Amino acid sequence: MGKLKNKFSWSFSRSQLFNGCKRAYFYNYYASWGGWEKAADEQTRKIYILKNVRNIDAWVGDIIHQVIKWVIECSFITLPWKTEQGITYEEALNKAKQMLIKTWEQSRSCGWKDNVKQNLNLFEHYYNVPLEQDVLKQKLQKVTKSLTNFYKLGIPDKLRSINKDNILSVDSLDSFIFKDIEVYSVPDFALKDGDDYVLYDWKTGKRSDKDALQLSLYILYASGKWKLKPENIKIVPVYLNEDAPQIEFINNVPLVEVQEYMLKSISDMKEVLSDPANNIIDIKLCPVTQETWRCKNCKFKEVCPKN
Repeated sequence: MGKLKNKFSWSFSRSQLFNGCKRAYFYNYYASWGGWEKAADEQTRKIYILKNVRNIDAWVGDIIHQVIKWVIECSFITLPWKTEQGITYEEALNKAKQMLIKTWEQSRSCGWKDNVKQNLNLFEHYYNVPLEQDVLKQKLQKVTKSLTNFYKLGIPDKLRSINKDNILSVDSLDSFIFKDIEVYSVPDFALKDGDDYVLYDWKTGKRSDKDALQLSLYILYASGKWKLKPENIKIVPVYLNEDAPQIEFINNVPLVEVQEYMLKSISDMKEVLSDPANNIIDIKLCPVTQETWRCKNCKFKEVCPKN
């Protein structure tokens, strides 16, 4: 197998990091590259470790997403212990608890020192951030609330009435090509429902004024991936941590505006490259942010010159 090449790509999360702090962007997408290799130098390895640090809320969100993916996938495969009801709420919650405890212990015991990718490394543990005594209980409450809402919304019940052939994707890493650039933007769950194609996004945090733009990228993805007409694509963000979440379609940002945003973002990112053809970045063009509030919870602060 040949050596992996760090190719330029784009995603909404990548654009957000670039806009927030170009030095953090440099660390995340360039300075960390190759840090998994045994021959990596000490600094590259360090930055690669930091890239894989997760904050506590992102970790909880990951678990919720993984459990929901498990519930959906188990609805369409035969398991000897599974009933016609599919995965019950109690089974889903029990799996989430097990994952929460297992990964918490991985981080607390620094299991990432043996395997960075396979063991959680929480920001709060790595940087010795004081945590409330019942923090694990609090996070379990968030997981419980999110899964309770997922079941109350009737989504698992709906799964039993869906033909397997109408399932388009379940939280799978994928991409599409836009102006010769690989773009990552994948919905958590996509299915055909009558004449419509419904794309779900499980939200475990608070609403953001940027949500509509991020979600509208799914239309570009779906229209290219499955050759769909944009007017037949419906986007559903589900805010699982709210007190009374609803299944509601968003008002999509016009595709021309989405494309303009992407083109501007891609152009800005390429301006910090000293060699765009080979995706070589110039650190001098990646200053540390002046918005100092971002620094408190930045996972790269151990190597950042500002600290």
